[in-house]
Amino acid sequence: MPKIVDGQARRERIAEAVWAIAARNGLGSATIRTVAAECGLSVGSIQHSFASQACLQRFAMELIVQRVTERLSAPLASDQLSEAGVTDGIIALLLQLLPLDPEREAEARVWFAFLNAALTDDELAPYAAEIDALIGSFCRSCLEQLPTAREDEHASLEERATALHALLDGLTVHMLAAPFAMDGAGAERIVRSFLGQTR
Repeated sequence: MPKIVDGQARRERIAEAVWAIAARNGLGSATIRTVAAECGLSVGSIQHSFASQACLQRFAMELIVQRVTERLSAPLASDQLSEAGVTDGIIALLLQLLPLDPEREAEARVWFAFLNAALTDDELAPYAAEIDALIGSFCRSCLEQLPTAREDEHASLEERATALHALLDGLTVHMLAAPFAMDGAGAERIVRSFLGQTR
């Protein structure tokens, strides 16, 4: 009986190999040959799933968009944010976007590798814009749930969401560039300060 191969699972495994290479060496290093070596498949197997390196990179970015969407939408749709702890809950969700552990650091490195490539690749640019919009919407949703969301007379909710998004992006870059300069507690203090909260 012929072996049944889960095509989607294999494509995702290949995409994750692209991520691993991009995190270490940049997206340009994720050729079909290096991806095949990374995930222990033959070049022919990669080519069977993806017609070209460009198709492979697009799928890898599509998968990032899918997973980021799931990650950012699920927490806000849950009942885990009790009224008493809503501020702490929102801050915990925002900190999930920062590279505070090896897994999230790898994700951030992959994302910046794709973002850099998207600056000059018109086919990747829409995916970068989609994730940017997702994170912007997430920041706005977080602010909307805070008790003080509508009490700031100096800036609109949209302006505060844009500033929060920029703050998180900046913290991510800072923590990747200087990993020993700030820990999770320091990042949390900065986010709390932005939100006008203390602990």
